[in-house]
Amino acid sequence: MYGKPNSEMMVYVIMGFLEAGKTSLIKDILQDELFDDRSKTLILACEDGEEEYEAPFLEKSLSEVEFIEDEESFNGKVIQKFLKKHRPDRIIIEYNGMWPTKHIPELYDDLEEILFDREVIFQTIDVMNDETFSLYMKNMPSLMVDQFRVAEMIIDNRCTVEKTNKLAVRGSVKAVNPRAQIIYESEDDAFYEMEEVMPFDIHADIIEISPDDFGLWYTDMLDHPDTYEGKMIQVTGLIQKPPAVPKGFVVFGRMAMTCCADDIQYMGFLCKGDDWSAFSNKQYVTIVARFEFKYMKEYGEPGPVFYAESVEAAEKPKEELVYFN
Repeated sequence: MYGKPNSEMMVYVIMGFLEAGKTSLIKDILQDELFDDRSKTLILACEDGEEEYEAPFLEKSLSEVEFIEDEESFNGKVIQKFLKKHRPDRIIIEYNGMWPTKHIPELYDDLEEILFDREVIFQTIDVMNDETFSLYMKNMPSLMVDQFRVAEMIIDNRCTVEKTNKLAVRGSVKAVNPRAQIIYESEDDAFYEMEEVMPFDIHADIIEISPDDFGLWYTDMLDHPDTYEGKMIQVTGLIQKPPAVPKGFVVFGRMAMTCCADDIQYMGFLCKGDDWSAFSNKQYVTIVARFEFKYMKEYGEPGPVFYAESVEAAEKPKEELVYFN
């Protein structure tokens, strides 16, 4: 047994690139009053950052740190040795941002077997430096998106009113992980008063979404469904007619690139109309429809549903792919 038997083993996975602020976040976590429970913490550091874990800090926080220097060593057998050595009550992993996140669920499976007498609970947090967000999304989009997909929380730090593009950050994250919570950190109080200004009028009788704004609207609609509940929306997209959808429904949406040319997928939702027989599968249409966010068994959870009041054939957009950043 490693730690307290018949209890939970919390495992916090802190992802992000060098200089994102992972070590600082871990120190803040361990100094938070919620963690002042005299529990022993094992820190698994998978890279050498600019900031170190000083001996006085480790002693005060009842923490031990072990380093995993290569990707091959990030496995259950290696970590089991550390667990046996330190017998921690919880684990914090400072994950190497250049490693693929596939190792995280693999480790979860290993720990469930190793800690058979305890319930293993993972929390995944992605930390990013707002100053380098655009650069990394341009040059390393697959690595960024890989982390967004598995993170329950994204912390965007070093934000400023002048440079931070909240819409770009939220669009990039929500396109691949709608449930992720995004937290913006800044020393400037004015930043938190900065509103996200949409390029369409959400107060209009009919909210008109241009083809170029589809991705922005799509992520905002999923993130803030109450904003659109019961409202009329005009938007262009292509329809699909899979046999599994209820009678009178189609799937309405667009093809989207979430990170690169190899990561293109159809992003759509259910839309009900009086008669779709005049329109073919994968045809572009412009709809004016009432928006509802409700449970549908096809989703298995609450989701967006459109009730079309008018449907017209439409030309395909100049740019068929939707981008979110």
